[in-house]
Parts: sequence; C-alpha cells; structure tokens
Amino acid sequence: MGARRDITLGLLGLAALLLAACGGQEEYIGAPVPWDYPLMPGDVSLWKTLSVEEQRRALDFLADGSTIRSSLGEDE
Repeated sequence: MGARRDITLGLLGLAALLLAACGGQEEYIGAPVPWDYPLMPGDVSLWKTLSVEEQRRALDFLADGSTIRSSLGEDE
C-alpha cells in the first residue's frame, strides 16, 4: 500500500506543477498568427494585441506585400 500511495502523491505533485506552469500565461483569443507571410521581428507579439478588425486589415496589407505595422497607419 505504501508504494501505491507514493505513486499517487507523485502524480498529484506532477499535476500541480504542470498547472502552476500554465498559470502565468495569458489566454489568446483571435486569428492565428499569419505564418504564411514574411513577418518582421516583434510581429507575433504585435499580432496578439490587435483587435479582430485590425487583424483583418493587417492580413490585407500582408497579402499586398506590405507589413503589419504599416496596416496600423492612417489612410491618406
């Protein structure tokens, strides 16, 4: 019975460790990062801060060969 208890406690400890490791991460809800396009340094972090509308606009810019950052500028 002692070995069974040790295994159970070990598994519970492992589960607690895994849950603690996940606790500090923010949940991201939005469109997936557009990996099919060439991205600039920092674009992945920037992408996750954009609203859905900003992401749609950025995808249009990327499709035309521009950048995510340029999609955030004002239209002339």
